[in-house]
Amino acid sequence: MFFRFLTLFVLTFSCSTFGQTKHIELDGSLVEYRDVGKGKYTFVFESGIGMGASYWDSFLPLASELNSRVIIYSRAGNGLTEKADNITLALSFERLDKLLQSLNVTKNIILVGHSFGGFHARQFAYESPQKVVGIVLLDPSHELFQHKLEELTNKKAVADNLIINGMLKTQPEWQVLQAIYAQKSLFEPQPTYTVPTVIVTSSRLNESDWWIGHSAKGKEIWRSLHQQLISKNPRAVHIITNQVGHNLPIQDPDLTLRAIKTIFALIENV
Repeated sequence: MFFRFLTLFVLTFSCSTFGQTKHIELDGSLVEYRDVGKGKYTFVFESGIGMGASYWDSFLPLASELNSRVIIYSRAGNGLTEKADNITLALSFERLDKLLQSLNVTKNIILVGHSFGGFHARQFAYESPQKVVGIVLLDPSHELFQHKLEELTNKKAVADNLIINGMLKTQPEWQVLQAIYAQKSLFEPQPTYTVPTVIVTSSRLNESDWWIGHSAKGKEIWRSLHQQLISKNPRAVHIITNQVGHNLPIQDPDLTLRAIKTIFALIENV
């Protein structure tokens, strides 16, 4: 008991360079989060597979330029958040919703999702449309990507996915992604059809020299799937860059900031 209290004390008051790292207990588990700034809007950041709140450390020095409240947290089992018995998009939504309620965040939410975190951003917008005013997707995962790669060349796509699975099979969130790929859908209609949305797509080639997803054809599929997410939305912007790779929040924080700030014009019809 003493060790648990000591650990809680140390974690709660540990600080990053930009914003205090805090913990809150939700459903018996400690959740790591950072809460900085204030303003009309609240940005909620979702990271990629296995990534915690620290993934955004390169971006945080620029967060004040949003003139908004910024909440960055770690999902179950990531960063300094404790593991959960079950990992699903639905349960992650419930945990985030409880976190935001505890922080008195009930409206004017703008979700920012990178990679796998894009699924979580879309899930939250789908479940709580009355709270969400904007979505920013940074090179987001897509439920049809593996299927489309297999349509392109089945043998290569399946073999490559098996290699990646061997690397990440112990990561619970990777298993969630595989289940989404198998399902080939999330929900209809997509919140990105109606909610102001900004999508950034990396078209940079040769991030790896073996995975079909990084080939020219793979990147073409990637861009097309991202465009489909906003194809019915008149208040959407699609930014395509070949200057930065998948980890653009780390590789180019300035571009990340510019992309995120684009959402204001869409929300306010400027």
